[in-house]
Amino acid sequence: MTLPSFTKYLESKSHFAVTRERAQSALAWAQPLAMEALGIHTQRQTLVEGELPAYIVMTTPETNGGWGELMPVWFKPYERPVPLYCLDNWTMFALLYQSSFGEQANVETFNIENLLRVVIGADLLIPFLPSTDGAGRFLRHGAMPILLSILWLEPDAREAWLAMHERGARKFAEESRLEQIENVSSYLERIENEAFLVPEQKRVVNESAARSFLDDAAHVNQYRALFSGLCLSATSLAAALGTDWRRWIFQAVNVGYRTPEFGVTEIDAWLSSVRS
Repeated sequence: MTLPSFTKYLESKSHFAVTRERAQSALAWAQPLAMEALGIHTQRQTLVEGELPAYIVMTTPETNGGWGELMPVWFKPYERPVPLYCLDNWTMFALLYQSSFGEQANVETFNIENLLRVVIGADLLIPFLPSTDGAGRFLRHGAMPILLSILWLEPDAREAWLAMHERGARKFAEESRLEQIENVSSYLERIENEAFLVPEQKRVVNESAARSFLDDAAHVNQYRALFSGLCLSATSLAAALGTDWRRWIFQAVNVGYRTPEFGVTEIDAWLSSVRS
């Protein structure tokens, strides 16, 4: 899988710049959809002007909670209202995410507007979803909010994003030889744990640090594996649940999502279907 280059990073910076207005527009777009998806959990919140209590706080790589350029949005889940800390340029994140799809990524729909909607939509959901009592995993539980946000996109963009994630999932399954791994869930947990160490090991806070990071294939692949795992999980959930989210959302949120093993059966089923 081709690594993003520093040249590509510099060329892409203007395309993935994020203003407060853009971020707030994505949040406003996600609000009614998230409230509908959460259902009874919306009713348990103290709404602010009829919306979920969340707001945008813009950050730079230096002030991004230690994540640098590697995490576009993070939040404090137990604060109310929830601050969504939003990075002012998503180029590094976007290139790593896009590279997990392979060479045939749909660059027209993988744009900053849709990326903002998917990520901010997912991060708006997570603090208000039922508790997993500490057993939640990003590469299984976290895939559901991402999938939901993808399903909320306009039809052409939604189909393109689903197709990109499926290509990424197939590529991941093939390159990682997942058919030879007995416990894929444990493998995904290891990927997740190792990926989240990268921002501590490589502080990407400026162009010089970005060049150093992109020249370090080991760390790039360690972090990029997170997106490959996300492709697998989101694709598996979409295959099992379908793309009409209103048909399955109540059961998924109120039953499946609460369990430690959420997503395991769906991932195993999708991998079995690929092998057959």
